[in-house]
Amino acid sequence: MVFIHGESYDWNSGNPYDGSVIASAGNIIVITINFRLGIFGFLPAVEGSSRGNYGIMDQVAALHWIQENIAEFGGDPKNVTIFGHGHGAACVNLLMLTPLTRGNSIFLSYFVLDIY
Repeated sequence: MVFIHGESYDWNSGNPYDGSVIASAGNIIVITINFRLGIFGFLPAVEGSSRGNYGIMDQVAALHWIQENIAEFGGDPKNVTIFGHGHGAACVNLLMLTPLTRGNSIFLSYFVLDIY
């Protein structure tokens, strides 16, 4: 299970979140990720040909890495779930919509812990 933190698009990280409670429920590996925030992560591109939203791109890159390497940690690359709360829930929804994940099986299920 991959947790996307959601306190703000401006500050925070995945580091303070302890996944041991979820992991203790069964054979579950809990991963938290970090990604660029603030103007470095979510400043929109000015020109139509420029890319923006590097925070989402970082999340996609992290999911690719997890997909390629989770078996080395005892995980199943065919059973990756992403979840988030607050702004992290919005990121989960954006990951479902972005063309960067279309056609890729970097996660197979998701759920959000907030209404966006």
